[in-house]
Amino acid sequence: SSGINAEYGVTIVNGEEEAGNPQCAKVCAGTTGRSSTSTVHHSSDSIYIDVDISSCGFVKIPTITSSIEGNGGHYRATGTSAVYNATTRQFRLYVVNSVYTNEGVGNAATRLRWNVEWVAVGYTC
Repeated sequence: SSGINAEYGVTIVNGEEEAGNPQCAKVCAGTTGRSSTSTVHHSSDSIYIDVDISSCGFVKIPTITSSIEGNGGHYRATGTSAVYNATTRQFRLYVVNSVYTNEGVGNAATRLRWNVEWVAVGYTC
């Protein structure tokens, strides 16, 4: 079923779980920050980034769209919109970029100020 919050113009056609109260449909957006994104080494050519969305106040798993923003090199990365392990409080991205294998993808991500920009749509009640 769908949720429509006419007051704010938010329509949720469907989602990962049963619909919540339509009056509680919410759009929440953010970034991990150019100088505050924390990456974790995953393999020789990949990292993962856990993204905190807890301040949105979702009570059901939201629909999430993500991308990577930065000063360079991220256009060659893959996985930038592949959301893993989404919950009401966080999600994870695995980012692969073989260009920075020697330097380390995490080091390159920090140097190039990669950050996750995201939009989540879900229910807060």
